[in-house]
Parts: sequence; structure tokens; C-alpha cells
Amino acid sequence: MCAVAGAINVPNAYNVIISMLHALQYRGENGSGLALTSYDGQFLHERTENTVPDLVIKVVSSGFMPDEHKYYCGIGHNRYGTSGDKKSIDNAQPFKFEMPWGWLFLSHNGDSPYAFEDRKALTEQGLTLSTTSDSEIIIQQMGLAQTDDLLTALRAGLKSYRGTYALCMLTLYKEEVLLIAARDPSGNRPLSLGRLGGGYIAASENSAFEVINAIYERDVKPGEIVIISPTSIDSFRINDSAEQEPLYQCIYEQGYFSLPTSTVFDIPVAEFRKELGRRLANHYGGLIKPDDIVTYVPDSSNMFAEGFCETLGRKLTTIFIRRHSSGRSFTKESQAVIEETLNVKFSFLRSVIRKILEENPDARIWIVDDSIVRGTTIRKIIKVLRNFGVKFVGVLSGMPPLLGDCGKGINMKGMTGKLIAAKHIVSKLSVDSRSIAADIEANFVGYQSLIDLRAAVKSFGKEPSGFCYGCFENREPIWGKW
Repeated sequence: MCAVAGAINVPNAYNVIISMLHALQYRGENGSGLALTSYDGQFLHERTENTVPDLVIKVVSSGFMPDEHKYYCGIGHNRYGTSGDKKSIDNAQPFKFEMPWGWLFLSHNGDSPYAFEDRKALTEQGLTLSTTSDSEIIIQQMGLAQTDDLLTALRAGLKSYRGTYALCMLTLYKEEVLLIAARDPSGNRPLSLGRLGGGYIAASENSAFEVINAIYERDVKPGEIVIISPTSIDSFRINDSAEQEPLYQCIYEQGYFSLPTSTVFDIPVAEFRKELGRRLANHYGGLIKPDDIVTYVPDSSNMFAEGFCETLGRKLTTIFIRRHSSGRSFTKESQAVIEETLNVKFSFLRSVIRKILEENPDARIWIVDDSIVRGTTIRKIIKVLRNFGVKFVGVLSGMPPLLGDCGKGINMKGMTGKLIAAKHIVSKLSVDSRSIAADIEANFVGYQSLIDLRAAVKSFGKEPSGFCYGCFENREPIWGKW
């Protein structure tokens, strides 16, 4: 779930790229980087294995002055490692490569379940790989095309990459700087285009455009290559056929990853989550008693809870406050780091909780969550509420149970044994919610149904079959066999 960003023909491209990376930091914390080019052919390339603030420090320490306006084009990247060493600066992007026509920088969001065997095949052909990232496969395959024609090489590299991608490239081609944006034919990862003055920008989510006062124009289409120069913009198909291949757009982008202010796959994220909250209320609303308290886990659950309470005509009570400096616990590598993150992630409104219990010692608290992954976060929250003396805690998940790995860009590889729902499967698509409740020490656990998730997609005028539900459907995480 990395973040990519690009800009061309904009004044002070450094500030534009850094601002968008800041806005998209939640999409990846395993590295950040940027590549910029100037009108006189100079370029700035800096990376870090840490987050955007560290990147800024490295750039400024190199002698660059942020107020300089000589850089007018650039790309950036926030890494959320799914392949390769997650702590290596060598795997931080953008990558720089020398191509037959000149230099090229790459920022890639996506993943390939075939990365190991495809990298092995490349080395067996005598190629030396400079990273352990799956992203390098695209560039190496471009090189194997043995052509100095940019479009031909692009098509060869992207066609041969067996995985998902939403990417930005920056290259010098025939003495002209170009920004390239592309999405895989399945459209699995989002990528948006916008305008900023006389230039163009691209980013994983259009919410990043707000911070630079840019205008959202459209999404890069599935299977599309967009090549932008300072004076023109052209669109090409990756495959020769104009017919659209089956779509597998990631529904988890809508439910968890993307910012509520974004529009992803032509669906407003906030409204989609509210719709899921309404459907959750239609299914479980009868369990909510008049004196019950309804709250939520900030921040991605907010909209689910709003839709839930609006449907029931109930008050939504804020009990937990999130400290945003902690980042997302879902993206952390180890249980120890997750626990450490959670210790500082949430703060409890103790006065609110005490008042609730003073007015009703037997008060029941219902927590609306976006999804329950490992169960670590919600278990910790429930434990704190128990320490306050809360006797009943119910949990309602806005998304269905996570049952299996993902091979398309979400870091769930090998996580099936860690996913709490996967530990309590009773049939292919069913879980024992009572045993899950006991596991997290809740009194009740209820999940969104997969049927309602698909229906929510349809309510926005989209075909449900155009989305990927693999992590909820307990499928094998193999590309092309979904």
C-alpha cells in the first residue's frame, strides 16, 4: 500500500512532492524518497529508510535550499514494504536506473506474488539486481526489451510484471523530461491525476491534492499509461487490445487504507464507509438498548460509526482519542512494535467514561471498528474499559472477517496464522464470532456480511465483480487465480 506522487511543470516541485508525501505518510513508513529534475538537467535524488521528516532533514543537510525554484519536475514515494528487506535504504524508492535513452526514476505501489521466481529467472539470464524489491523486475524487463523506444520498453516491462502496480516514473527521453503514470489492467491500486497551475500532478489518492491546492481531474484508467511532458499529455494502452480486462480493485482501500476525504475508484471513501455503517445498523441495530453507549475506534472507523448512529437515530459518543504521531499499528512488522505503538496510539477520555458509569454502573458500550485484523488493538481497548469497570463491551466490525493472505499489495503475506478471524474459521466463509469475542474479551462480536459489502459497492453504481474481496473470501493469494 505504498504512496506514489509525481509532478511536472510546476514551480518548486520539491515543496509539491514533499507536501503530497506528508499527506500520504499513512500509506507507508518503511522508507521515503524523491527525485527532482531542473530545467538545466540537474537532478536531486534522496532516500531514507525512515519517514518523510527524515527525508526532509537529509535533503536540507545536503545543502539544498527548500525555497529554490529550479526543480520543476519530480516523483516521490512512501514505502510500505511487502517484498524485500523492509529496513534497507537500498529498497527505498524512487529507484534510479540507466536506460538506453537515459536516466529513469521509478516509484511503485503494488506487489507480485511471483517476485521470488521472477527475480531468480532474471539472475539466471545473467542480470545483476541492485535491490531485493519486486519493483525492480519492471525495469529489468524494460531493459530486456532491447529498445530505445520508450513506449515499447514500457509496454514490455509492464506486460511481463506478474502483479499489481500504480506507478510514477521520471525520465529524460529525447532531451525532454517526462512524467509517466500507469496502472495495471486490473486497476488494483488507485492513482489519480490533477492540475496545478500549468502543470500536472499524480498521487495515490486525490486527497493529497488538497494540501497543494491542486485540482483533481481524473483517475489513471486500469491498463493505461499516461505520458506527460511540460507541453503535452498522451494516453496509451498497456495491452494491444482496447477491451478492458477483468477488474480486481482493492475493496480494502475503501474500508481501511484510504483517507476519508479521498475518492477511490470513483467512490467517495467517507460516503462508502457511512453506507457500510448503515448496513451494520440494519443488521445489528436491534441489539442496541436505549441506554447503551455507541463509540468508535479512531480514526478510520469514524465514518462507519456515523452511518451506524444516523440510521438508528442514536448519539455517537467519543471515548478514545488517537495520537497521530504513532502511525498505523497495522503496518508494524512485529508484535512487540505493535504493542509499543498501541501504548501511545490511544488516549482515553477518562472523565467521559467515569461519567457514563456514574450515571449507569451497568452501562453497555458498543465499539464500531473498521475491521479487526490481529485483534491486538481492540483487545487492548477492551482491557482498559474493563479496568474502568465496564461490564459489557460489544464490538461491531464495518468490514467482513479477514480470512486470508493478500498477494496484491497489502502486507498480509504469511499472516493467515496471525489474523484473528482466520484462527476461528468454522467453514470456508464463516467464523465463530463467539470464540472471537472470548479471544478479545468482548461480550459480543459482529461482522459486516460479504453480501452487504458487495451491495454497498452496487449502491454507488459500481459492479461488485470489479472489486477484489480475496482477503475476505479465504482464497489462495495467487495472482491470476482469484
